[in-house]
Amino acid sequence: MSGPEFISFDELLWKLPLFDDLFLSMQGQNVMLIDLYLRELERDLLRELVEIERTPMPATLIVSALSQMWIFAVYELLRTWRQRIRDLMRDAQKPVVPHSAHSRFAGMYYEDQLAHLRKKPTYVKELDRAVNRMEPLFRRIEALRMNLAKPEVPKLHGVPAMAPGYGRIDGMNGSISWQVDLGDNVVDLVSRCSLADQLRDLVINTARGAKRKTKPKRKH
Repeated sequence: MSGPEFISFDELLWKLPLFDDLFLSMQGQNVMLIDLYLRELERDLLRELVEIERTPMPATLIVSALSQMWIFAVYELLRTWRQRIRDLMRDAQKPVVPHSAHSRFAGMYYEDQLAHLRKKPTYVKELDRAVNRMEPLFRRIEALRMNLAKPEVPKLHGVPAMAPGYGRIDGMNGSISWQVDLGDNVVDLVSRCSLADQLRDLVINTARGAKRKTKPKRKH
């Protein structure tokens, strides 16, 4: 399986605020690249499942393992992005402090973003809107990640999750689907593909659609 033959950068670049940071952008591209690769693996897995009429164990183990690693990567990137926003809002309220040449190079994107926020305080509203749009998806990924990595029920420290890490093949697309224990006998059924679709809509497709909507009309 060689993966997609042609990939457009429009399918990889996150349009969220702060992703002008090269290093955040690189991680966003990695997440989207692995998503495209996994979609190919998932299609192959579903095809094999239908052909042999039983679970193809080697392929299932690979897709399941890579799917969990993808979840961890998305969670860490979104967590880092949210923390960056909190840090910027906090530091924007502090007096300006000169930095050494080394720290200026190491944190050049942060310093530029901080300067922009200080110069344009209304930028806070844009950051808030972006975080609020992402919040429902982030919480679902956070809960799944807690089940997979700890494994615990979210917000209930030390309470073991039910069947952590156990996933099944989604019969519609070959994606791995998990039952996420949320506590109080509440379970969220989550597939990797559904999370990836929501993520793409929030960070790529929606932003592209917004640009189309704001395109000025031609005068006749």
